[in-house]
Amino acid sequence: MVRNGETSRRQFLMGTACAVAAPCVARAMQAATCFDRNLSVFLSDIHVSGWNVKGQPTYQNPLFEKAVDEILAMRPLPARVVVFGDVALWFGWHQDYEQSLPGFKRLKDAGIDVFVTTGNHDHREPLFKHHPHQAEITPVPGRFVSVIGLGSADLFLMDTLKENPAGEGTKNAVDGALDEAQQQWLLQAAKAAKRPFFVGAHHDADEVKMGKEKLMYALERFPLFAGYICGHHHRYFRKWYHNGYSNRHVSRLVCLPSTGWWGDIGYAVMRTFPDR
Repeated sequence: MVRNGETSRRQFLMGTACAVAAPCVARAMQAATCFDRNLSVFLSDIHVSGWNVKGQPTYQNPLFEKAVDEILAMRPLPARVVVFGDVALWFGWHQDYEQSLPGFKRLKDAGIDVFVTTGNHDHREPLFKHHPHQAEITPVPGRFVSVIGLGSADLFLMDTLKENPAGEGTKNAVDGALDEAQQQWLLQAAKAAKRPFFVGAHHDADEVKMGKEKLMYALERFPLFAGYICGHHHRYFRKWYHNGYSNRHVSRLVCLPSTGWWGDIGYAVMRTFPDR
């Protein structure tokens, strides 16, 4: 993503992969591996299915495993993997999350940070159970919110699930929303930002409100807002937003492909630079 109005227009020329990477980390089972602190991989809609849940297909599971294989083969390795919701197939069964754990463990064992949030097919209680670190780092208790450094920018990852109160095994609303606690936190974080920041969630910003206003237009008021990243639609596309023709601040929304279910199949790789 590229945003207008950066404080620096200095071009950054990348040298060798390790020149921009974090210090090489030695691991017991292999030689030193370089991590690029500016490199991130974004997954969404992986829809892993528990093998023992009756009626659920499992063809999508190997696609998640393939994505993990490809990420681990990257050189340098990305510093982080961010999952933009719909970890589970349909109804957020704990078996779905158990089935996905080996893939996430492989990433973590390689030294890659993993962050997840909810989609409309997830349920919070079993997802927190299998990703307890998220409960420790969230600034909004009970919600999957993360502040993620992307190198030279930040990502505020939000939780837009409108959850069925009956919990695991039930169908949630398809559309998304930010509850009042998250709205207040996000406004404070945007006001306090000292460097460019992206906002991410499972749902498209056109579907989510900040008060009575669409989320994207509320965020456009902040000069350091760089763009919005989402999943949910299972296809890769980009849209431009600006608050009126007299406003020179233009931001981009990017929707991620589905990693394993239907539509555009894959994932996104993002590298930040000091000026873009």
